[in-house]
Amino acid sequence: MNQKKDIRDQAYLSGDEVHTLNFVKDSDRYIFRKFYRSGLRSHIFEVLLAEDVLKETKGVITDGIRLFPRARPQKMFRILRNRFESISAVFGEIEKYNLMLTFLGSALIAESEEFIVDYTGTGTSQIVLCGLQEYINGEILDPWRLFGKDYLNDLFKSPHNTEFRHQTLVRKARKNIAKFVKRTRNMITDTGYIPDLAGIGNLIITREGDLKLVDINNIVEIKLDDSIHIDDKGYPSCDISVEVLSILERDILQKELPMDDPLYQIFLSPERKKKVKALEKEFYNHL
Repeated sequence: MNQKKDIRDQAYLSGDEVHTLNFVKDSDRYIFRKFYRSGLRSHIFEVLLAEDVLKETKGVITDGIRLFPRARPQKMFRILRNRFESISAVFGEIEKYNLMLTFLGSALIAESEEFIVDYTGTGTSQIVLCGLQEYINGEILDPWRLFGKDYLNDLFKSPHNTEFRHQTLVRKARKNIAKFVKRTRNMITDTGYIPDLAGIGNLIITREGDLKLVDINNIVEIKLDDSIHIDDKGYPSCDISVEVLSILERDILQKELPMDDPLYQIFLSPERKKKVKALEKEFYNHL
């Protein structure tokens, strides 16, 4: 299946204005649907089988009952909002993904086929970076809504799971989160960068206990000083990402944070966190 060429439909590239994508080939097999969590840096679309969308809209009869199963994406199609001046600049962007893949591995991030296109929908030729990304089905790990130390126990409770399977999934999820924290810390130490963990929905826990980072096109430089780094969107993503990392360690892994560690000593100081919250509030006020 040639997924890069054999996909169709339309995409919102600026506001509510609809453009037909000149770099996407017509096909009766695939349909694009705008994903509800499209972010600040990317337009995101579900790549769906047309036959699955038909079942979703018209329903299927099962045991005499008409059901409307939601179509599950085959891939997630990302179109970066960035407009690049040169091919080398695009390769620099792709290197962010490669860096995360090197340190976190395919087990901890949503794999993607990155490719460059020539977009002419505005009447001029523009270099655009796109990706066909692995679809991850699971629950959002929202670091700001972890209710107590039994979070993972509660997450995997199901009438369909035996007690043995339930505990197996909890242990597996905890092990994967510990692996994610360790490898992220290694990435920070070796490169001076941290994955962007700030956005809600960036981390997904699957029903099988796997942890996946799905925001794969942004890393944040860490500077161990008193300055609070603001990203290109005006958000203190570095500080928030470090705080999320600390929440995973403290609230899920139940580890005592090493406050003599320069990373946490600097980024988790009460005075700095107060300034970060003020910057975060200002960011949301200007959205």
